[in-house]
Amino acid sequence: MAEQQTPSNPPLVSVLIPARDAAETLGETLSSLLAQSFTDFAVVLVDDGSTDETREIAKHFAGHFPKGQFQIVEGPAKGISSALNAGLAVIKSPLVARLDADDLSEPRRLERQVRIMERNPDWLLCGTEVSVIDESGQIIDQMECPKTTVEIRKRLYEKCCLYHPTIMFRRDAVMEVGGYRSQYDGAEDYDLYLRLLEYGKIGALNERLVRYRIHPGQVTAQRGRPYRMMADMVLLAAIARLHEEEEPEFTKDTLAADLSSALRAELKERGFLEITPKVARHMAVRIKRANAKAKRLKGLLFQKNALAGNYKEAAKALMA
Repeated sequence: MAEQQTPSNPPLVSVLIPARDAAETLGETLSSLLAQSFTDFAVVLVDDGSTDETREIAKHFAGHFPKGQFQIVEGPAKGISSALNAGLAVIKSPLVARLDADDLSEPRRLERQVRIMERNPDWLLCGTEVSVIDESGQIIDQMECPKTTVEIRKRLYEKCCLYHPTIMFRRDAVMEVGGYRSQYDGAEDYDLYLRLLEYGKIGALNERLVRYRIHPGQVTAQRGRPYRMMADMVLLAAIARLHEEEEPEFTKDTLAADLSSALRAELKERGFLEITPKVARHMAVRIKRANAKAKRLKGLLFQKNALAGNYKEAAKALMA
């Protein structure tokens, strides 16, 4: 349930922020939005079961935004996709910008993304490059993304190459493909990108417009990097759709129970026929690191590359 109602004429952009126990960083995040050069936007913050002062901080900042342009939505506390879908359900703006409760938008972020989306009506989604910050907010690194829609499409069928807190998308397009899918939490953004690619283009700005915070508690820092195996499952599902095959049917619970076994079984069924050798080898390595038997998969990968005369990849397959 939203604590404030949207105005009768929705703004051009709504910034969608899921938050759970984000009291330490939320104030800085919302301050970065108050500093935006573009002003025709609203904030939809989904409080997804917080037990700290997240809600109180959000209420405080709501008073700094124009009336009706800051909503606090009660999240279902069932994971990131469910929280994002709860926010999308109340948004009426044609454009939605994502931001996490510990990341920062540069002052011209919304302005630059709105402009490029208006100039490219066939783009369904636009990302940006990022500056990496540490827990104290100091810039420690930079991360790039592909520069053209053609390169983005190619790279997305190899790995996720866009940063979720940077994206701006057309709400109608995301709703048309079904929103976020909770069974792929951890790689829910990658799953969304690949489904959108089946209907239109995805672009990116060659500018660092978001400050992306790295800290020990985030998903990408988890031991064994299970999010990468989840991303592999997302990619296999997309490849199945491309070839007009049924995609894997998994629930969030079955994937959480044994993700490595699910990935191994799916690769064993489909083989490596539609996957580049490099991507297939990396999938096999991740299965091995999860302590799942991959002997049969290594044999298939070696055989495929050897028959194709790709002896370098065949040798790497044996060493995986």
